[in-house]
Amino acid sequence: MALTLHRWLDALPSWLRPRGTRYLGASGKQAATLHGHRIFVLPSKQGLVFLGVLFLMLMGAINYSNSMAFVLTFWLGSVTLVSLLYTYRNLAKLEIRLAGAESCFAGGHAAFHLLLKNRQSRQRFDIEARSADGTHATTSVAADDHSRVSLALPARRRGRIRLGRITLSSRYPLGLFRAWAYVDMEAETLVYPRPADHTPLAPSGQGSGERKETHEEGSDDFHGFRPYHPGDSPRHINWKALARGQGLVTKQFQRHQAPELWFDWNDTHGADIETRLSQLCRWLLDADSQQQIYGLRLPGQTLPPAQGKKQLEQCLARLALFGESA
Repeated sequence: MALTLHRWLDALPSWLRPRGTRYLGASGKQAATLHGHRIFVLPSKQGLVFLGVLFLMLMGAINYSNSMAFVLTFWLGSVTLVSLLYTYRNLAKLEIRLAGAESCFAGGHAAFHLLLKNRQSRQRFDIEARSADGTHATTSVAADDHSRVSLALPARRRGRIRLGRITLSSRYPLGLFRAWAYVDMEAETLVYPRPADHTPLAPSGQGSGERKETHEEGSDDFHGFRPYHPGDSPRHINWKALARGQGLVTKQFQRHQAPELWFDWNDTHGADIETRLSQLCRWLLDADSQQQIYGLRLPGQTLPPAQGKKQLEQCLARLALFGESA
């Protein structure tokens, strides 16, 4: 019954929907608060069976004029009404906002983190968050506290993946009723191409020249001595040479800098675009694991050489959005 109502409400144009079905919106900057007219409550399957049994008990009490049967029926009816109230209160005035999203590779799962905040002095139990594709997670929120819940959406192809509309629901305390509310989450993240199997780099990607050498203080390899210059660090002065009367000389160090790697679209081979992007993705991951300096060339765009986590994320983002129109 509840599922049928969901489909019926979603099929209505936005201007024909009841006030409570103009869904709330939430993002990382703005929280959504569940108010009364945004929350729906209907009996669950167990609740419908229970209400049917309760009706039969009432008919039997009336038929046999049994006082004890009347007492039991009305007492169970009172419990049912209290359960309805508590099911509604378990969602009322609950706040939800986006707490972050994690990128992933195609074939994996993109994680969206939600923050549920309870500003009331009562605890909220068994709150379920469910996405449109059926991914769900359950949590409870203590009084005047918050709780995080994560939804891991399957990422079947590269590009952007959006969380979209989620459903917050609860069957607390007895499971006889289900209360739910819709929230449109303004959340998206990137899905990177699936990395190919380990393949050697193309010849043009092996570097832009010979290994570079630079002379810097604080580098690892000792290179020799040079005359002292004002401003040289006292740690690099050869004090033993000064004690032998050879004057002030400074130790010189040499740093070997790895060649710059260029990963070029033209160096890839494959029957389709996704295969070539997978090769580039594998080369980027291998270069980053080896702490190499690398750049990326794609049709119409170039990312200059650099290294580190930020460089890897920028390169992978270019691959994820490759071919996407402005």
